[in-house]
Amino acid sequence: MTGPNTSHVLIRKRDFMDKWECRDLGTCREFLRMRILYEDGKIKLDQTDYLMKVLKRFGMTDAKLAKTPLPTGYKPEPFEGMSTPQLRSQYQSLIGSLLYLMLGTRPDIAFAVTQMAKFASNPSDEHLNWAMYILRYLIGTRDYALVFDGNSNAGLHAYCDSSYGDDRTEPDLKRRSTQGYFFKLANAAIKWHSRTQKMVATSSTAAEYMALSDCARDCAWYKTLFSELGKPIDFVPLYGDSRGAIFNAQNPVTQKGIKHIEILLGGKPSTTIGLGSH
Repeated sequence: MTGPNTSHVLIRKRDFMDKWECRDLGTCREFLRMRILYEDGKIKLDQTDYLMKVLKRFGMTDAKLAKTPLPTGYKPEPFEGMSTPQLRSQYQSLIGSLLYLMLGTRPDIAFAVTQMAKFASNPSDEHLNWAMYILRYLIGTRDYALVFDGNSNAGLHAYCDSSYGDDRTEPDLKRRSTQGYFFKLANAAIKWHSRTQKMVATSSTAAEYMALSDCARDCAWYKTLFSELGKPIDFVPLYGDSRGAIFNAQNPVTQKGIKHIEILLGGKPSTTIGLGSH
């Protein structure tokens, strides 16, 4: 429970406890295997303990460190053969553990994990080795955490990007671009996202524009949420690196080259969202 009035929140909390069987454990120190630390106006979230259990389970505690989640330029290919039940089970277990880390406190591995997760139904030994490579990266960054600085006076910001290219992992995903975005509050990420776009972009500008549109819808949702919490914000700055996409998003006149995007996306990003290059 949360809200702008502490006394009102406490009253509702007491009413809830009178009706439902539960206990008040005080200040939250752990949630869904995420450790929560409070210090000097900062809140720190990490999954170090859970990560160590994952490394031990897969025998990677003493593995050689990797500097990046996946090597630069690596593009996984589908496995043409048939995976064994043992390999499939091990791979899916590893991907599941990586997904839990990614969704909890590790946005830095979002792209790598989602790329490798596409092969969970029929993995090869090569896929398993590269999934283990992500663990090698996590060994060297085991102490990484999300740190929310309440003293920073930093508001809510959104950042998005898209890579225009050929997704060769599955036949029906050919020519679809990959997009990603994340939201930052108090200088720490609160939401992150990386996935293959649902539409085939005809240019890098179109791919970037679609990424802006998806991110803008979340910006509008956060704007509504903060209003309900009694902390209204005028707009959410949305940063992208494509001047063409930013121009199309800011220009109220529909351009000939993006008419098909306008129809399928159901309109341009909300004009209440601040757009700028980053």
